[in-house]
Amino acid sequence: MSMLTLNGLIHSVFSKPESKDKETGEIRPATNHAQILCDNVLESGEIRSDLVTLKIHDLDAFRGLVHQTVRVPVGAFVAQGKVQYYSLKTEPTPLH
Repeated sequence: MSMLTLNGLIHSVFSKPESKDKETGEIRPATNHAQILCDNVLESGEIRSDLVTLKIHDLDAFRGLVHQTVRVPVGAFVAQGKVQYYSLKTEPTPLH
């Protein structure tokens, strides 16, 4: 079981093609992504909506759930001062 879970509405899914780093020449492989609209409850009790873009493993598992509310086990790390999330190798669970 994942320690972190992202809950929200799958807004879209897409693939990024393979690319080449302009400085190093390193080839970056193609990747799949899902954008999930999440409600973030602030300290004041107000709600801020955030669109989170996740790197995902199974495009079809997410594509079949577009416009549905789901629970996704995630990992997180900090890059450039912001928290970034990535999907673990599990499928999203629809919330009813």
